[in-house]
Amino acid sequence: MSIRVSRSSLIMPINVTRFVERAWTRGVEHITLDLEDSVAPDQKSAARSLVQEAIKIASKGGATISVRV
Repeated sequence: MSIRVSRSSLIMPINVTRFVERAWTRGVEHITLDLEDSVAPDQKSAARSLVQEAIKIASKGGATISVRV
């Protein structure tokens, strides 16, 4: 059995464009795009519409991506 351990990760609110656009430049192994705690309740609906594009942008550097819902 092989276990993969990430040495570095980054968690960011998906609705802060400048964070998402720069995420791939940070050299981390895993990026979590957060839709839960870091997004204000009144912005959650708009943030959900950003998921597909944010995944494309954040994964440019080869990091694995997850979305926290």
